[in-house]
Amino acid sequence: MSEKLHITVSDIGEDALIKSITHQLPLDSSRVVEGSGDDCAVLKTADPEVYELQKADAIVENSHFLSGTDPELVGWKAVARAVSDIAAMGISARPVSVLITIAVAKNHLVSEINEWYAGMRRCAEKFNFSIVGGESVSLPEGSPALISVAMVGEINRADLVLRSGARVGDVIAVSGKLGGSFQSGRHLSFEPRIGFDPKLRPTAMMDLSDGLAKDLPRLARASGVGYALDFEAIPRHDGCDVKAALTDGEDYELLMTLPESPPEDSGVAVIGRITETIETPIEGGWDHFSK
Repeated sequence: MSEKLHITVSDIGEDALIKSITHQLPLDSSRVVEGSGDDCAVLKTADPEVYELQKADAIVENSHFLSGTDPELVGWKAVARAVSDIAAMGISARPVSVLITIAVAKNHLVSEINEWYAGMRRCAEKFNFSIVGGESVSLPEGSPALISVAMVGEINRADLVLRSGARVGDVIAVSGKLGGSFQSGRHLSFEPRIGFDPKLRPTAMMDLSDGLAKDLPRLARASGVGYALDFEAIPRHDGCDVKAALTDGEDYELLMTLPESPPEDSGVAVIGRITETIETPIEGGWDHFSK
């Protein structure tokens, strides 16, 4: 028992930490459709044909953005990440509103904070959602800044897609190209895949933020299936090898499974198939608490 008291989050990693703190959370099944474990929580609304989506996210200075980064781009990224998670819930998913919490030291420049909000406003105008308030708290001098968001969205019930819907025989596909996002600066200027090709009807889907090598196994576990990847078929940005495409993360593309190969003009690339067991083991990707 005493040994368990000394286990740290870096000993077990992000996924195990989340499992340990969420497996006994109280849920009102009359209202909650999906709690922790997907890109967004899903709740019923007064309209039986519309679900509410809820997403919390945060970025930290010198982890998700470097000191001295254009603050307007930082603001864009802070809220666009949550929009990307909303997009991963289905074709009609749409952001509605967001609350912003900022945590900064007392000597933080007001001008930089204002520029953060300029980037947030630009994203809100682009994707038609409201910034409705939030909170501000102080940190000890020298602490990295933090921006936390709590976003609410909506989706038509019939369009909801969860991570748990993949079936043996489905193809695995991704939107866009992968790799090199942080090094190139694309992690600051990406556009969430809201309203992807309506011809696609995914059986499972999620946002790619921690790297394909981290996120595909998560989707497979949620669905109780395995996977077989065609590594050379993974679309990569110029200068990126397969390892970079698998592990760099911060791509903010959509990973999906489909009952059949998509049309050539769909904007997604088939990279493998869903199998009963894992045929091409992969590892790596971003873990917030890795040693």
